Amino acid sequence: MFKHIFSASILICLLMPNPAESTESPLFEPERLSLKELRKLIPQLKQGGYVIYIRHAATDYSQEDKRPVDLNNCKTQRNLTKQGRKQAQTIGRAFRQHHIPVGQVISSPYCRCLETAKLAFGQATRSDSLYFAMGLKREGKEVKGVELRNMLMQAPAKGKNTVIVSHTANLQEAVGLWPKPEGASYIFKIDDTGELQAIAIVEPDLWLASLD
Repeated sequence: MFKHIFSASILICLLMPNPAESTESPLFEPERLSLKELRKLIPQLKQGGYVIYIRHAATDYSQEDKRPVDLNNCKTQRNLTKQGRKQAQTIGRAFRQHHIPVGQVISSPYCRCLETAKLAFGQATRSDSLYFAMGLKREGKEVKGVELRNMLMQAPAKGKNTVIVSHTANLQEAVGLWPKPEGASYIFKIDDTGELQAIAIVEPDLWLASLD
């Protein structure tokens, strides 16, 4: 079954369209992997060359992002729950146990994303290009979509995978995919023709299951 994921991978045009035209046609969502399929993918992840987009881990929806949000004050933002912190730690533990190499870790400047990245991978580079697109004006959303799409098109360092930790709306603007649930990993790869493929979705609980 897993072999069909690659043959049916989503192709995104390498040529950058005008921002206003970039997300008019939503893409088909890649397949959500079973545990068996994830175990077949892991040896390929160990070789590097993938960009892994992780939506921040589980958050406390009784909290709200203030308007305007203070990026340097987590009290003005929606933050991770205890479950979310465990999710992030588990993702990182799965990467280490499976020897999946990670190079760059790039995060939204929001606390929930930075905390997810640091709990999972021990470090993160904060990028304003990943500022939460939700709530921005149309032009601002389009800009964030183009900036993220450019990140997804950047080849990782040789033998490494790049990790991007961000939000729902940003990936929607970039490639027409709405990442769910919180903590989900969307795995991308640039093929030999220079086109970006959306390979698969790994739900957060699947990383935990893969440790058994």
